[in-house]
Amino acid sequence: MNELKVERAVIEVNGGCNYTCQMCPQTDPGRHKGFLKKMPLDLFEEIVAQCAEKGLRVVNLEGSGEPTLARNLPKYIEIVRKYGANADIFSNGFKFEKGFAQDCIDAGLSRFRVSVIGYNREQYIKWMDRDAFDKIKQNMKEALEYIQLTKAECQICSYHLITDNDQVDYEVEQYRKNFIDELGIKSEIWKMHNWSGVYENPNTREGGVKTCGRPFAPELTVRAGGLDGKLASIAPCCQTLGRDEEAILGYMSENTLEEVWFGEEYEKLREGHRTGNYPSYCKDCDFLVDDPEVLVYTNYDRAVHKLAGTTFSLDDYRK
Repeated sequence: MNELKVERAVIEVNGGCNYTCQMCPQTDPGRHKGFLKKMPLDLFEEIVAQCAEKGLRVVNLEGSGEPTLARNLPKYIEIVRKYGANADIFSNGFKFEKGFAQDCIDAGLSRFRVSVIGYNREQYIKWMDRDAFDKIKQNMKEALEYIQLTKAECQICSYHLITDNDQVDYEVEQYRKNFIDELGIKSEIWKMHNWSGVYENPNTREGGVKTCGRPFAPELTVRAGGLDGKLASIAPCCQTLGRDEEAILGYMSENTLEEVWFGEEYEKLREGHRTGNYPSYCKDCDFLVDDPEVLVYTNYDRAVHKLAGTTFSLDDYRK
């Protein structure tokens, strides 16, 4: 870790969310109010600029909050493109519609990945607590039409979770029939995970436990908010949602990227992953389990853990 390299930065634009999904810690146990803030545009650019000096290729503008709640989201996308990186968004897609969606695409959005949990209207309502299955599908159809019309280099794709491990084949079939194949988009369907141990582990741990590789990989996760009025807290990864307060490695509002990256807390995290003495916010996480069965369907042609827009796979750093 003597070299500081950041190919991928997950920089949360907004910490709050407009959904109350069953499987998300934003809903239960809820998020500390200090993490429900919006990332100031000037601080966002400062972070992107520092990462750009270290090999930045892609910026994800979500983290754990819903980015489309930031009405000036196109401005954030423009900043990412200004520094030569791809701008990706992971979203529930509810507000990604009409002129707002078009403005994001025009600003240079590279990839919009929509989260759809529940393979039909009834299941979507159950898991995402909103009657919006058809609306989301229509939003994505309109975005795809606009991309085709303008010849924009933007990809629409989707992300789904299996809600019943005893019906994996059926749910994959229904997700494909009702959403993926209908839209003709790239997609992934995964088994549920437990957000760094926030929830009881729904999957077996028979694959053995070893580092996920993230503490050693060339990527950075930045929350919008923090504690004690501070902003831009550095987290080990996005999975620590629900345990944000435990997992602060430093603040970009207070320190430089180098100071945080080579700082005491980040090194404690890496040492825990080297030795298997994982920090409290990591030790029960599903991502430490080497289980190839958790991805149950994908039509991507890339390696499973090859992060979009980067040259590396997390498997390269699993020791």
